[in-house]
Amino acid sequence: MRLAYLGRILPCLSETFVVREIAALRRRGLEVKPFSIHPPEAIINPEIPDLLQEVEVLVRPHNPLFWLAHLYFALAFPARYWGCLRDYVLRDPSHQGHTRRRWQYFTIAPYTAMRLRSLGIDHVHAHMANVPATVAMMAARLAGISFSFTLHSYYDTYLDNLLFPEKLAAAAAVVSVSEYYLDMLPRRYPLAAGVELDVVRCGIDPQSYVPRPHPRNDPPVLISVARITDTKGFPTLVQACGILRNQGVRLECRIIGDGPDLEAVQQLVAQLQLQDRVFFLGARQPPEVKAAYGEADLMALPCCYSRDPRWFNNHDCIPYVLMESMAMGLPVISTYIGGIPELIKDGETGLLVEPEDPQGLAAAIARVLKDEDWARRLAQAGRNYVMDEFGAEKNAQRLQEIFTRVVAARSNRKMG
Repeated sequence: MRLAYLGRILPCLSETFVVREIAALRRRGLEVKPFSIHPPEAIINPEIPDLLQEVEVLVRPHNPLFWLAHLYFALAFPARYWGCLRDYVLRDPSHQGHTRRRWQYFTIAPYTAMRLRSLGIDHVHAHMANVPATVAMMAARLAGISFSFTLHSYYDTYLDNLLFPEKLAAAAAVVSVSEYYLDMLPRRYPLAAGVELDVVRCGIDPQSYVPRPHPRNDPPVLISVARITDTKGFPTLVQACGILRNQGVRLECRIIGDGPDLEAVQQLVAQLQLQDRVFFLGARQPPEVKAAYGEADLMALPCCYSRDPRWFNNHDCIPYVLMESMAMGLPVISTYIGGIPELIKDGETGLLVEPEDPQGLAAAIARVLKDEDWARRLAQAGRNYVMDEFGAEKNAQRLQEIFTRVVAARSNRKMG
């Protein structure tokens, strides 16, 4: 069985979990070929150091084969080609519109299918249910192979959901990083009731994440890692730091990441005169982030619902950085959002507060800082849980079983 993994941008700094999943599957003996729709980001992933040389970029308009692939499939497999064009571009059964976007994705599909066929790929898996799954669905149909995809967030499942019912109908399997979305899916999409749905966590490699015990910093160091967007709750974190300062609690907050809301959060820090407590470290490579975990005393990411009218109610599912920090032995604090309560059991594996509640977040931080022994036990319980339920090998085995099952089922149908 030869697999293809397809991402919008692979590797990508905010989606390092995809690389780690590929690495875990390879450790189990599977051959996995990475594809990126757009050029990858220059990221060093220790799990696959040569990934930038391995990955193939699929949008290649200056390559004659990119366009000749359309002619090839139109002549060699006319039923597949014209059926794909009819069902996914010309028809709009979901009445969503976006004809231009459907054309764009169809433009990429024949070249993708040609590469899949030439490499002998048996199955293609897409991370994210939006653009990558759309291209994978079309390319798999043209190539005559099966495809599957992973649901990651409210955004790629319910907001940027072009052709989502079609993807549910065509996919050999659909996996989710959370029970939360699988519970929601049939209510939003009745078609999902007849689809094979599985929970497969984004796995953590226990060999890569080893706690670095150290005496508590003076002042204690709180770390927060994420793209700086409106769903991560950074204004709440900054406000909580202001409350703690007013209460006389000593603390240094280090924020790793970049994003569209960076300037607004920096302005809030200046407005509250917290420049001596809140520090912006910018985007960092994965090894640098891991090192930063090892220097910190606790992690907080107060995720919240988006208020942007374009993506209203958008929110995180289970941020991977929470798993990383728990694996590194940090006590973690987050919110009752999405699938986060599946990872953080309040008072057992971490602490949860309500979204956009700076008072509640400040109280949780103060609680961790007040009782160092309790915080250490909380962190150990969190690490044990994440290694058990979110371990890379366990979840790679789940994926391998799914891929093996769907490829075997397709082979049996062909022989039948």
